[in-house]
Order: sequence, then C-alpha cells, then structure tokens
Amino acid sequence: MTIQFLDARLSQHRNDSAGTETLSATPLLLGDIGLQTAAVVGTANQGDVRVELFGTIGISGTSDNTVTVTLQRGGSAVFGSGVLFYTATIDLKDGPGNELISFTAADFPPSIFVANREIRYTMFATKTGATAVTVLGPVSFNGIADAGTTTS
Repeated sequence: MTIQFLDARLSQHRNDSAGTETLSATPLLLGDIGLQTAAVVGTANQGDVRVELFGTIGISGTSDNTVTVTLQRGGSAVFGSGVLFYTATIDLKDGPGNELISFTAADFPPSIFVANREIRYTMFATKTGATAVTVLGPVSFNGIADAGTTTS
C-alpha cells in the first residue's frame, strides 16, 4: 500500500530555561504522547507502521555525571510499565554548565500495539554521578506515525 500519514503529537514539559527539577537515579517522566493508529487497523498497513520520535532536554550539570534518556512504548506514566525500546546515555563532559540534549529515535511497533488504535510513548530521564543535574529546559517530546511501504 502507499504511504499513509497517521498522526503527529507533541508534549512540552517546559518551554523555557528556568526549570529547577533535579534528576536522580529514579526515572523522571518528561514527555508523554499518544499516537493514533486507528486508520490502519484491519488493513494491509497495520503491519507496516513506523514511528519517528524526537526530543530535547535542557540540563545543567557537571562532568562527573551521565544522563540517560529512555523511551517506552505502551504502559503508563510509570517507568517499566511498557516496552523500553530506546536508551541513550550522555556523558556530561563540559561541566559545570548547561547542555541541550537532543535525540531522534525510530520504532517499528508490533501489530498488536497498532491494533489498540493508539500507541502511548513516554520519555524518561535519569542521572548517575555524585553532583546535582537540573532540568532547566526547554523540554519537548514529539512523534509522527505513518504506515505503508514504498512499493505496492
């Protein structure tokens, strides 16, 4: 089937750089979107859904820390309640100071998730290291879902 646009959503945790939340070893929910897939349920495109996810987290920390960004498919706002499918660990090399962490991820959700008519994606962040890491912002999480193949 031809390429079919399904949905685009965004989640904005902060739109400025004035945040004061601190990261810890406990995952902090920073983004939450639900991408609609109802248009392909029961069609040949149900097994050809792909999702592009993009995120940005502005932080302040020191060079003895790492920040880990994890994405989850399905589940709730609780870390580990769904499928963890993307993890990026960033060494804060230029600390102390502010950094803007940005990423692009892809997901090819199994047909069983597509059949639910919506796929929930959540973005979490944690840190390791002895000193504080602050989520200054901006923080955003965006996703686009489409389906189909380039051949018919």
